[in-house]
Amino acid sequence: MIIFLTADLMMASTASSHARQNNVTLQTATNAEAAITLVQEVRPHLLIVDLQAPGLEITALGDAVRGLPDAVCPMTIGYAQHVNLESLDEARRAGFDQVLTRGQFNQQVGAIIADAK
Repeated sequence: MIIFLTADLMMASTASSHARQNNVTLQTATNAEAAITLVQEVRPHLLIVDLQAPGLEITALGDAVRGLPDAVCPMTIGYAQHVNLESLDEARRAGFDQVLTRGQFNQQVGAIIADAK
């Protein structure tokens, strides 16, 4: 199970396609509050975060995820455009397990989802 926080319909569609191909359940959330609620309800293996999602407070999201009980806390991957160094650095400081540029994420999204089985 994967939760994907993004408002980018193209990226959500791409990730959903990879999830279907790999028989992985993927749910999309468009804001941090919805993502945290889903994480608490379904206990996913992975939370993928578009660090450029509108209104996203990266540190607050990282704190919320890390504040969950260990049995609920998923692995976290964040991504943003390579020129958005501030968001990438903030995600690292917030404790995301992996931080990628958007290009890296685009190249690896299939493998990331397949590995989340």
